[in-house]
Amino acid sequence: MKTQFDERFGFLVSDVGRLVGKRFDDLARLSVDLTRAQCRALAYLSYYGDINQARLADLLEVAPISAGRLLDRMEEGGWIERVNNPRDRRENQIRLTEKAERSLDDAKKVGDQIAAEGLSGLSEEETKQLITLLQKVRANLTKIVER
Repeated sequence: MKTQFDERFGFLVSDVGRLVGKRFDDLARLSVDLTRAQCRALAYLSYYGDINQARLADLLEVAPISAGRLLDRMEEGGWIERVNNPRDRRENQIRLTEKAERSLDDAKKVGDQIAAEGLSGLSEEETKQLITLLQKVRANLTKIVER
């Protein structure tokens, strides 16, 4: 019996993410001076605020050493800075620079275009409902995963 993957939540969420990522790569080459991985790092930093490298690596789903190399390149490019954690002097936190904030605005515009393409044919009400439902799913899974 063949599984109907197009009716499975996990498959759909993963595949939509894959397609959004590919479309982002295509569009970002024209207007954003960052890779998708760098944009993701900036987005997480913008959302969560200053966090340490280990937490960012976890969010990006990469090994800490890989995140370190990514952050080294971003620091050299002036996108992020490492600052001492005021609560733990042994730890650095990653902080966005003004340059990164401006580039993140460009990346959001690309994301808005992709959202418009992906959500075309949905009413404004359906779009709001989809976003609300995805926020609830994220909240449910966050409670379980980040205990």
